Amino acid sequence: MTEHGRIVAEVSAVIGEARPTLARAATGVRALLDAEAWREFTGPGGELVEHGDLVEFITADPPRGLGVTPGLVRALVADDLDVAAQLDQALLAATPAPPPQSEEGETPEAAHVPAPETPALRRLREDAPALHSKVVAGELSTNAAMVQAGFRPRTISVPVSRPENAAKALRRNLSREELVELVTLLSEDL
Repeated sequence: MTEHGRIVAEVSAVIGEARPTLARAATGVRALLDAEAWREFTGPGGELVEHGDLVEFITADPPRGLGVTPGLVRALVADDLDVAAQLDQALLAATPAPPPQSEEGETPEAAHVPAPETPALRRLREDAPALHSKVVAGELSTNAAMVQAGFRPRTISVPVSRPENAAKALRRNLSREELVELVTLLSEDL
Protein backbone atom coordinates (compact mmCIF):
# COMPACT_ATOMS: atom_id res chain seq x y z
CA MET A 1 0.00 0.00 0.00
CA THR A 2 2.95 2.33 0.57
CA GLU A 3 3.88 1.87 -3.08
CA HIS A 4 0.35 2.88 -4.11
CA GLY A 5 0.62 6.01 -1.95
CA ARG A 6 3.89 6.93 -3.70
CA ILE A 7 2.28 6.47 -7.13
CA VAL A 8 -0.71 8.63 -6.13
CA ALA A 9 1.62 11.34 -4.78
CA GLU A 10 3.70 11.33 -7.99
CA VAL A 11 0.64 11.62 -10.23
CA SER A 12 -0.80 14.36 -8.02
CA ALA A 13 2.49 16.29 -8.21
CA VAL A 14 2.63 15.99 -12.02
CA ILE A 15 -0.95 17.24 -12.31
CA GLY A 16 -0.15 20.13 -9.96
CA GLU A 17 2.87 21.06 -12.08
CA ALA A 18 0.83 20.81 -15.29
CA ARG A 19 -1.99 23.16 -14.20
CA PRO A 20 -0.15 26.41 -15.10
CA THR A 21 0.89 24.90 -18.44
CA LEU A 22 -2.71 23.90 -19.19
CA ALA A 23 -3.85 27.44 -18.40
CA ARG A 24 -1.20 28.78 -20.80
CA ALA A 25 -2.36 26.29 -23.44
CA ALA A 26 -5.95 27.52 -23.11
CA THR A 27 -4.80 31.15 -23.38
CA GLY A 28 -2.72 30.28 -26.44
CA VAL A 29 -5.56 28.40 -28.14
CA ARG A 30 -7.91 31.34 -27.48
CA ALA A 31 -5.40 33.76 -29.10
CA LEU A 32 -4.83 31.33 -31.99
CA LEU A 33 -8.58 31.14 -32.67
CA ASP A 34 -9.34 34.83 -32.09
CA ALA A 35 -6.66 35.95 -34.55
CA GLU A 36 -7.13 32.94 -36.83
CA ALA A 37 -3.33 32.76 -36.67
CA TRP A 38 -3.45 29.12 -37.74
CA ARG A 39 -4.58 30.11 -41.26
CA GLU A 40 -1.36 31.89 -42.27
CA PHE A 41 1.89 32.42 -40.38
CA THR A 42 5.62 32.67 -40.89
CA GLY A 43 7.43 29.53 -39.81
CA PRO A 44 11.07 29.11 -38.84
CA GLY A 45 13.40 30.40 -41.52
CA GLY A 46 10.77 32.81 -42.86
CA GLU A 47 8.68 30.13 -44.60
CA LEU A 48 5.05 31.14 -45.24
CA VAL A 49 2.71 28.46 -43.89
CA GLU A 50 -0.94 28.45 -44.95
CA HIS A 51 -3.82 26.23 -43.87
CA GLY A 52 -7.39 26.35 -45.10
CA ASP A 53 -8.60 23.87 -42.49
CA LEU A 54 -8.22 23.99 -38.70
CA VAL A 55 -7.98 20.21 -38.39
CA GLU A 56 -5.23 20.19 -41.02
CA PHE A 57 -3.31 22.78 -38.94
CA ILE A 58 -3.80 20.90 -35.68
CA THR A 59 -2.65 17.57 -37.15
CA ALA A 60 0.22 18.90 -39.31
CA ASP A 61 3.67 18.13 -37.94
CA PRO A 62 5.53 21.03 -36.31
CA PRO A 63 6.58 23.62 -37.28
CA ARG A 64 3.75 23.69 -39.87
CA GLY A 65 1.15 22.77 -37.24
CA LEU A 66 0.68 21.37 -33.76
CA GLY A 67 1.25 17.69 -34.57
CA VAL A 68 -1.55 16.42 -32.32
CA THR A 69 -5.18 15.33 -32.61
CA PRO A 70 -8.15 17.69 -32.26
CA GLY A 71 -9.20 15.57 -29.29
CA LEU A 72 -5.93 16.28 -27.49
CA VAL A 73 -6.26 20.03 -28.05
CA ARG A 74 -9.83 19.79 -26.74
CA ALA A 75 -8.61 17.92 -23.66
CA LEU A 76 -5.90 20.54 -23.02
CA VAL A 77 -8.46 23.36 -22.93
CA ALA A 78 -11.31 21.42 -21.29
CA ASP A 79 -11.05 23.30 -17.98
CA ASP A 80 -11.70 26.64 -19.70
CA LEU A 81 -15.28 26.21 -20.87
CA ASP A 82 -15.24 29.37 -22.99
CA VAL A 83 -12.13 28.33 -24.93
CA ALA A 84 -13.42 24.75 -25.20
CA ALA A 85 -16.70 26.02 -26.69
CA GLN A 86 -14.82 28.37 -29.04
CA LEU A 87 -12.59 25.50 -30.20
CA ASP A 88 -15.57 23.21 -30.67
CA GLN A 89 -17.38 25.80 -32.78
CA ALA A 90 -14.26 26.34 -34.89
CA LEU A 91 -13.86 22.58 -35.40
CA LEU A 92 -17.52 22.17 -36.27
CA ALA A 93 -17.33 25.06 -38.72
CA ALA A 94 -14.35 23.49 -40.50
CA THR A 95 -15.75 21.81 -43.57
CA PRO A 96 -13.65 19.73 -45.93
CA ALA A 97 -13.46 20.53 -49.62
CA PRO A 98 -16.26 18.87 -51.55
CA PRO A 99 -15.28 15.58 -53.16
CA PRO A 100 -14.77 15.56 -56.92
CA GLN A 101 -17.86 14.81 -58.99
CA SER A 102 -18.13 12.31 -61.79
CA GLU A 103 -19.42 13.26 -65.23
CA GLU A 104 -22.90 12.27 -64.06
CA GLY A 105 -22.60 14.78 -61.19
CA GLU A 106 -22.38 12.11 -58.50
CA THR A 107 -19.87 12.21 -55.67
CA PRO A 108 -17.87 9.02 -55.04
CA GLU A 109 -18.91 8.99 -51.40
CA ALA A 110 -20.75 11.37 -49.14
CA ALA A 111 -18.50 14.06 -47.66
CA HIS A 112 -18.50 14.43 -43.89
CA VAL A 113 -19.76 17.92 -43.18
CA PRO A 114 -20.04 18.65 -39.46
CA ALA A 115 -23.39 19.98 -38.34
CA PRO A 116 -23.75 23.06 -36.18
CA GLU A 117 -23.93 22.49 -32.43
CA THR A 118 -27.12 20.67 -31.53
CA PRO A 119 -28.73 20.31 -28.11
CA ALA A 120 -27.11 16.85 -27.90
CA LEU A 121 -23.64 18.26 -28.63
CA ARG A 122 -24.20 21.06 -26.12
CA ARG A 123 -25.17 18.52 -23.45
CA LEU A 124 -22.11 16.42 -24.22
CA ARG A 125 -19.88 19.51 -24.08
CA GLU A 126 -21.28 20.50 -20.69
CA ASP A 127 -21.76 17.09 -19.04
CA ALA A 128 -19.42 14.66 -20.85
CA PRO A 129 -16.49 16.66 -22.29
CA ALA A 130 -14.35 13.60 -23.05
CA LEU A 131 -17.08 12.11 -25.24
CA HIS A 132 -17.76 15.52 -26.78
CA SER A 133 -14.10 15.73 -27.80
CA LYS A 134 -14.40 12.38 -29.57
CA VAL A 135 -17.48 13.57 -31.46
CA VAL A 136 -15.84 16.82 -32.53
CA ALA A 137 -12.72 14.91 -33.60
CA GLY A 138 -14.89 12.60 -35.72
CA GLU A 139 -14.00 9.53 -33.66
CA LEU A 140 -17.55 8.88 -32.43
CA SER A 141 -21.06 9.73 -33.59
CA THR A 142 -23.19 12.06 -31.51
CA ASN A 143 -25.73 9.29 -30.91
CA ALA A 144 -23.08 6.77 -29.80
CA ALA A 145 -21.64 9.36 -27.39
CA MET A 146 -25.10 10.14 -25.98
CA VAL A 147 -25.70 6.42 -25.41
CA GLN A 148 -22.26 5.94 -23.78
CA ALA A 149 -22.93 8.93 -21.51
CA GLY A 150 -26.28 7.45 -20.47
CA PHE A 151 -28.26 10.38 -21.92
CA ARG A 152 -30.08 8.20 -24.47
CA PRO A 153 -31.16 4.57 -24.38
CA ARG A 154 -29.47 2.17 -26.79
CA THR A 155 -31.85 1.34 -29.63
CA ILE A 156 -31.76 -0.98 -32.61
CA SER A 157 -33.72 -1.33 -35.83
CA VAL A 158 -35.67 -4.55 -36.13
CA PRO A 159 -36.80 -5.66 -39.59
CA VAL A 160 -40.46 -6.68 -39.35
CA SER A 161 -41.08 -7.99 -42.86
CA ARG A 162 -39.94 -11.50 -41.86
CA PRO A 163 -40.20 -12.86 -38.30
CA GLU A 164 -36.93 -14.83 -38.63
CA ASN A 165 -35.03 -11.61 -39.42
CA ALA A 166 -36.59 -9.88 -36.43
CA ALA A 167 -35.56 -12.84 -34.26
CA LYS A 168 -31.97 -12.70 -35.57
CA ALA A 169 -31.71 -8.97 -34.82
CA LEU A 170 -33.07 -9.45 -31.31
CA ARG A 171 -30.78 -12.44 -30.61
CA ARG A 172 -27.74 -10.37 -31.67
CA ASN A 173 -28.62 -7.49 -29.39
CA LEU A 174 -30.34 -8.90 -26.30
CA SER A 175 -29.00 -11.08 -23.53
CA ARG A 176 -30.53 -14.49 -22.84
CA GLU A 177 -32.40 -13.09 -19.84
CA GLU A 178 -33.80 -10.22 -21.92
CA LEU A 179 -34.94 -12.66 -24.62
CA VAL A 180 -36.71 -14.87 -22.04
CA GLU A 181 -38.46 -11.77 -20.63
CA LEU A 182 -39.47 -10.69 -24.14
CA VAL A 183 -40.92 -14.13 -24.95
CA THR A 184 -42.88 -14.04 -21.68
CA LEU A 185 -44.23 -10.56 -22.41
CA LEU A 186 -45.18 -11.46 -25.97
CA SER A 187 -46.92 -14.69 -24.98
CA GLU A 188 -49.08 -12.93 -22.32
CA ASP A 189 -51.21 -11.25 -24.96
CA LEU A 190 -51.74 -14.31 -27.19
